[in-house]
Amino acid sequence: MPRLRRRRPEPPPPRPRPRSYYLVAGVALDDELERLRTLSVFADGPLAKRRPELKVRRASRKPNRLGFAVSSEYRLSVTAYPGIRPGDVLETLLHELVHLHVGRAAEAHAWHGPTFKRVLARAMREAYGVRIPIPRATLHGPYAEAIEARNYRASSSSQRLRSRR
Repeated sequence: MPRLRRRRPEPPPPRPRPRSYYLVAGVALDDELERLRTLSVFADGPLAKRRPELKVRRASRKPNRLGFAVSSEYRLSVTAYPGIRPGDVLETLLHELVHLHVGRAAEAHAWHGPTFKRVLARAMREAYGVRIPIPRATLHGPYAEAIEARNYRASSSSQRLRSRR
């Protein structure tokens, strides 16, 4: 007589994470994710309809991979490490969201090709007011530097205004 297998009960839904889990370099990634999903660049894609799962990995030193997106599971991950700046976190989060929006394009360099680069440049303009020439490489950095420079200019001008009072 064949043995019947018992079905395992479904695991319970994951518990909500504490707010501090999403805080990296002073950026609340869960709140920023919600704001970024409303950008017009994402209006015709899946991000406008539902929120992807967001995980924050913690590393003891700067990793080779600052983040990744898994389109088939509709999730993304951002890595926090010592010395990470707000610009680094914001660039990585938006980069991974663009992956979920664009997916694997049917073109040369399917993951970081011309379509991905165009959408990322538009998203950076909409989200952070960053207008730089589209970088040839997709290595981390150019957008983070521009975001940091913009944030520095904004904080410097507000400090000058406060010191005049």
